[in-house]
Amino acid sequence: MVVAQTLRYAPWWTSALVTGTLAALVIPGVAEYLIYDRGALARGELWRLLTAHMVHYSGTHLFTNLLVLVPAALLVEMRYREGLLKTLAVSAVAIGAGLFLFQVEIYRYAGASGISLALLTYAALRGLETNTRWRTVCAIVLAIVAIKLVAETFVGWQVADWEQDAGFVIVPFSHATGAGTALGIWTMRTVKRAQVSRILPNSIRN
Repeated sequence: MVVAQTLRYAPWWTSALVTGTLAALVIPGVAEYLIYDRGALARGELWRLLTAHMVHYSGTHLFTNLLVLVPAALLVEMRYREGLLKTLAVSAVAIGAGLFLFQVEIYRYAGASGISLALLTYAALRGLETNTRWRTVCAIVLAIVAIKLVAETFVGWQVADWEQDAGFVIVPFSHATGAGTALGIWTMRTVKRAQVSRILPNSIRN
């Protein structure tokens, strides 16, 4: 029984996500089939909206993304499991579709930073619902995320210069879209819970 429960609540989705990113990097030809490619998307290869986030340009690029992706995904899967797939799927599609519609100058895109920020933002927002010290930690995380987004979008700040040296640049739009998507999912959940809490007392009285 204990083993069954342990297996049931193991972080399978986080493990699968990390495995996918590693496979996309080391297996020849896989990345080219998965990467966001404007021309391929225009031809109907819509899966790239989801799979582009598993592709990375180098081991360093993957490593820096995993530094945020792994703890954020683990946190959501272990604490707020019901929100994991929704946050992943919606943020991945929103980032890809947003790039296609509003960032027409970007022909190719790859990396998990956008969905990583979505998961981190969602976890921190859910943490605000508690009355423990964890709430303070989550508030600090959200403040850091907000400062990062403002700095990237309006100041042009980047966390490191190696991205430029590797021949590609950070796309602040993907980070802002990821965080915004998480905020939207959390807001809808909060509104729905508030509506239910207003209905239930009336049902009980009746």
